[in-house]
Amino acid sequence: MTAPRSLRELFDQIGLQEVPADDGSVIMEMPVDERVTNTAGGLQGGLIATMADVTAGQLAARSTPFGHAIATTDLFIRYLRPIKEKNGPARAVARILRTGKRSVVIQVDIYRSDDNELGATATVNFAAVG
Repeated sequence: MTAPRSLRELFDQIGLQEVPADDGSVIMEMPVDERVTNTAGGLQGGLIATMADVTAGQLAARSTPFGHAIATTDLFIRYLRPIKEKNGPARAVARILRTGKRSVVIQVDIYRSDDNELGATATVNFAAVG
């Protein structure tokens, strides 16, 4: 695997992609395989945080007047159970908790596909920039 030249190329390499949602949320999935697992066989925690940040950012950019002029100000994540290869792809589902004049707070839940158990949950805050 060669080093990615862009975020889009990185997301392609790890298989992070959006899946259709008909309820106004943003949903992204990522396969769990040897490329993205830690030594215990679970999806690496930093990649779970990346899934949360990217999924939340897509929702924030589409659903607020700030568009892409936003920056993550903080991300809190709680890891609840491992997401392993046998669990199928990890699925991140984002929804808006609160929109302010210059900020937005988004909740992202990351599920194991095989049993729909919650693997992690995150709260991501964005601020308008510029």
